[in-house]
Amino acid sequence: MLGDLQKIIGRSDQYQASDFSRAANQLLTNQFLYAERPGHRESYFLVASHVDYFTNLFEAIGWSFVHQPDEAYMGILPKGEERFMRLRLDESLLLLCVRQQYEQRLESFEVEAGQAYTSTDDLLTLYENLTGKEIPNETRLKEILSLFSRHGVIERGKADETDPKNIPLKINPVIRQVVVEDFIRQLEGLCDPQEQESEVVIDLTDNEAAEVDASADELTTEAQPASVTEQVEVTDEVNAE
Repeated sequence: MLGDLQKIIGRSDQYQASDFSRAANQLLTNQFLYAERPGHRESYFLVASHVDYFTNLFEAIGWSFVHQPDEAYMGILPKGEERFMRLRLDESLLLLCVRQQYEQRLESFEVEAGQAYTSTDDLLTLYENLTGKEIPNETRLKEILSLFSRHGVIERGKADETDPKNIPLKINPVIRQVVVEDFIRQLEGLCDPQEQESEVVIDLTDNEAAEVDASADELTTEAQPASVTEQVEVTDEVNAE
């Protein structure tokens, strides 16, 4: 890898080795980079112009590199057992509802540059209608949204002063990487009282789901390895610079 990097640097009058290190670290910290974000843009275009190098780099440490140029984002996905993280039932249900809203926006041609827009009021209404369960309280909702933000699934906007509890949300296209195609079946299964003791395994690597026995209060979904999760969870708000 060092030899490959030296060859790239030797042919470039634009980048230094430190630029590659910075870009790799930013991917590890954020998991997903978006071309439209000022804070991501420099690293995004550096990586986009050296896809083979970064693909091999992350492959060597057990990650899969994904690049969606049409939607202007890229990211890294963990492999093996490290690709799963335990989520509570309300987190899993809300995540599935986020995917449902994204698909609804797609069907209505309301997706812009791969991103869909909604609000916490709309999301909670859908949650209540689809699950028949009590919606999370304000504090709990903020905790869940912070989790989704840290993993790049959504971005939170600033609520209007006239309706401070209704937070604008932007759903990033990575939601389709996080939540698999049979999300409706999973949602229905989790809402079935007879199925409250199963986990849903959302697998970013191969987009297939499986069900395994588990306790009633926790579910399993895709996430980062523990070492990277610790880095990401330091940030309470999504990077929106």
